[in-house]
Amino acid sequence: MAFIDDHRDRFGVEPICRVLSEHGVTIAPSSYYAHRSRPASARAVRDAVVLAEIERIYHDPQRGRGLYGARKVAPAAAAGRGRRAACAALPG
Repeated sequence: MAFIDDHRDRFGVEPICRVLSEHGVTIAPSSYYAHRSRPASARAVRDAVVLAEIERIYHDPQRGRGLYGARKVAPAAAAGRGRRAACAALPG
């Protein structure tokens, strides 16, 4: 979906879907539009909150200083919430 979002202004959704289909990636334009109109899932919202917290900790001059890795960031992000952070929210 991100690919279509990135190129739809230049080529249009239908032509992109047609070319993707020719290369084995079948997606109907209606599926793309349905995906865009759907609200974010609870998991996506939760992951965005966790990711923002992880980025805040990572860039915090007192704590992370850009040096924290996943082993330190995940427990720090989970502190105070009573559960471990969703490491799947980590980019990369």
